[in-house]
Amino acid sequence: MNVFEFLLITVSIVLGLSIAELLAGVGRLLRGDLQWGKLHSLWVLIIFQIQVQLAWGIWGLQGREAWRYPEFILMLLAPAILYMAAAVLFPQSGEVPADEYLIGRRRPLFLLMAAYVVQTGFMATLLMGEAPLWAPTVSRAVATTAFVVLAVSDDRRVHWALAPVILASNLWYTYVFTFLVAGPTGNP
Repeated sequence: MNVFEFLLITVSIVLGLSIAELLAGVGRLLRGDLQWGKLHSLWVLIIFQIQVQLAWGIWGLQGREAWRYPEFILMLLAPAILYMAAAVLFPQSGEVPADEYLIGRRRPLFLLMAAYVVQTGFMATLLMGEAPLWAPTVSRAVATTAFVVLAVSDDRRVHWALAPVILASNLWYTYVFTFLVAGPTGNP
């Protein structure tokens, strides 16, 4: 076991808890414990896609042979933020419809998501050694701005306009920048 694999165990546990938190909320929706909402369901899909993309993309760090403690904390912060976002996404009880709850808890949810985008930018630059290329930098700046707008706005039209854009842009980013995971030789 190399150092990355050792550190990945803890990161995977936190990311697994994040995905489990999201799936537990989906289970509560399916059982009827919570009131379903279309906008809320779209955000469940978006956050799930971001969780899976993190699990997929973090493999890009497997070539690092030496790690400092602050670098490990930086890597661990991404799944921790996603766990908190998944925890904020679902209400404790089904008394409030999911879409209404989402709009009511928009500030912590979308500020966490903005923090995630900023944190993964730092992670890409500081840990993966990415030079600040224009496309990923612009993509992160737009995503961060969109999340801040969502945190501030309680207008559902704004949420409906930005949510599909965020999903599409994240899928584009995943396809363009992290679509292939390769082993140490570069061969899939």
